Amino acid sequence: MPTVVIIGRKNVGKSTIFNRLTGIKLSIVYKEPGVTRDRIYSDVEWCGRTFGLIDTGGFFPDEETLLAQRIQQQIETALKEADLIYFVVDGRAGMKPADHEISEELRKTGKKIFLLVNKIDNKNVEHHGAEFHRLGYANVFLVSAEAGKGFGDVLDATLQELPSAQTAKAAKSIRLLILGRPNSGKSTLLNAILKEERAIVDERPGTTRDLVNARLDYEGKKMEVIDTAGIRKRSRIRNPIEFYSIMRAINMIDRTDITVLIFDTTTGVVLQDQRLAGLVLSKAKGLIIAPNKIDLIERKNHHRIVSSTLQSMNFLEFVPIVPISAKAQINVETLMRKVLEIHHESSKIVDRKALEDMSRTLKPPPRGQILKLKQIGQRPPVFQATITASVKESYIKYLRNTIRHYFGFAGMPIFMKTTVTRRGRR
Repeated sequence: MPTVVIIGRKNVGKSTIFNRLTGIKLSIVYKEPGVTRDRIYSDVEWCGRTFGLIDTGGFFPDEETLLAQRIQQQIETALKEADLIYFVVDGRAGMKPADHEISEELRKTGKKIFLLVNKIDNKNVEHHGAEFHRLGYANVFLVSAEAGKGFGDVLDATLQELPSAQTAKAAKSIRLLILGRPNSGKSTLLNAILKEERAIVDERPGTTRDLVNARLDYEGKKMEVIDTAGIRKRSRIRNPIEFYSIMRAINMIDRTDITVLIFDTTTGVVLQDQRLAGLVLSKAKGLIIAPNKIDLIERKNHHRIVSSTLQSMNFLEFVPIVPISAKAQINVETLMRKVLEIHHESSKIVDRKALEDMSRTLKPPPRGQILKLKQIGQRPPVFQATITASVKESYIKYLRNTIRHYFGFAGMPIFMKTTVTRRGRR
């Protein structure tokens, strides 16, 4: 798929443009500069065609900190992937020395560049864009990401520049979310799955702020893997950016198929891990528990990791537990194969006759009878029981566990609907 990358210095509105064009709020938008650190991917659909779009961190050529260097590496990688560059400047603030420096760096790539002069919100500031013509670009667009102005022309010109843009829509991907507390190893796991440094990894917790996503083909299946900000207790959230990051991560659960809940096995399961697991299942999503950093645990104690995790999360007896070391690449392939297995389980439709045979072996509810049991949904699996009397939750759990015993559905919550009828016994 042809790809466009958004480049510019900090706080010129790159993430707002990304969100505006993709229609999905993957990138965090906040007035503090330097919020975006990793590169973030999504698709743009325009006039029945589609292309990839990459958001990047703020480009600061003269910054020497280690984090800035890693952001710079992410930008350089994105530039290599791109067929076209959106160079974004701040029309309200005017030309800055950094804009000249970035322009010189971008010209070295030899790639087509569109100059987007952002924050031109009304006619009173349109003249601010004139000075940017000194940069010498043939394609200059006055836009406002916040107001949504000027992007029709940008997208029309983009499609002319990318004649190979494909028609929407491609085969649907399995969307895998990596969730966990700060410093549990989420970004390291993303990099381990991709076998490249896709997300910035830093010893300090909280390096990931945006949702960081990447696409890959795994054993013939298309996947999108999404890394999230570390989720801590609300009482420990320190600033608005962290709050937005966490809320975006939680909201992303609704948009994904399977979640890997990762935690640091050297510190063990805490209440926040239990809450996150319950949240994923309440949203009817597949779940895998991944105790991470097992390379820091003595080998003789490895056999205890699964049992101790299950003891701490005893409501997750149907959820696979895969101990891993993302850093040492231990059991990462096992984890990925389990993802494919759960995805298959989520779409399974049980044989009708087998389900009828199983229903005949069920214990009847108190003062009632099961008249019919059938599957009425998938992803998640949903079953409907027609019963002659109202039942308590304990009996619903019994039905759910029996279905799981016969038919599997590992890693997926099973939903039961009951219909009470006063018809005679069968």
